[in-house]
Amino acid sequence: MTGFGDASEKRSAAERRQQRMAEARRRVESGENTAPPPAAPAPTPASRPRAARSPGAGAVNPTAAPGSTYAVWRSVQHFCTTDSLPDARSGDLDLLVAWSDTLQPFRLRQRVVARLDSHGTWSPVCYAKDGRREPISQAQADKYREARLGDSTMSGGAVRPLDDSAHPEVTEEL
Repeated sequence: MTGFGDASEKRSAAERRQQRMAEARRRVESGENTAPPPAAPAPTPASRPRAARSPGAGAVNPTAAPGSTYAVWRSVQHFCTTDSLPDARSGDLDLLVAWSDTLQPFRLRQRVVARLDSHGTWSPVCYAKDGRREPISQAQADKYREARLGDSTMSGGAVRPLDDSAHPEVTEEL
């Protein structure tokens, strides 16, 4: 009949398996089952070399303007709310960052430290975490500043809006 599973064939399954294994062994030994050699890599087009990125590229320098006034907000969401008051204000950046750890209910959130510029606008300069400064990228600082000014919105659709009781009533001067 047709071959595989033919009723006229009287070999057992174990004999057929042994025959298949012997055939496979023969193919391996003769080199029939070896993979072809790998193809040569295609030549890459010449391109201009890329400059290496330095660590911290694009980070805001918090001390770039000596004699500035700094303030801290308890979270990014608090900072991005237009006209929200900061929790504290100081001319000493390090004192302000160290003080920000006293905001216990908001300890797990990133606290934002901003500098008052010559136009009266707060510009984020760093995050405050565990009594030390954490860098913030210029792009992130611009995004927060635009949200605070009302020029853009934050993508916090899943975040509940803040009610009036979540904001400080007065700003502490340090």
